[in-house]
Amino acid sequence: MKLGITDGSLVFAAGTIERTTHRESFLASAIGRDAKMELVNEGWRQANIRPEPGIAATLVFKGDRLHQVWVLMEIPSDETGEWTMEIERKRKALHDKWLHAEIGEPPYEYAWGRINSEFDAKGCVSEIIITYAD
Repeated sequence: MKLGITDGSLVFAAGTIERTTHRESFLASAIGRDAKMELVNEGWRQANIRPEPGIAATLVFKGDRLHQVWVLMEIPSDETGEWTMEIERKRKALHDKWLHAEIGEPPYEYAWGRINSEFDAKGCVSEIIITYAD
């Protein structure tokens, strides 16, 4: 996975996601063909993909426009189903380390949007969240 900090693109082994990605064109693409779509609520849809080994991602569409991409790097405990807050914080540390190596020190604020590494204790998950500006 590579992040394009000049344009907000995400390059995966299966293909590229750009901030201008339209839902229908995404679903017709090689990276989106096997996406599992779900309606969140009126106007909001999520597409779950596995764009390369060790990576899970969720694309959040507002209408047909891409709003966010949530990226999760897999860790060994994902295979066993073991989960604790400590393990999930280790995932966040992995995300933070990867972001630092890829794009340097936060904050990650750009003209096209922002990137955050988040640990959600209520949702029991750590993710890299790319949010595109309107």
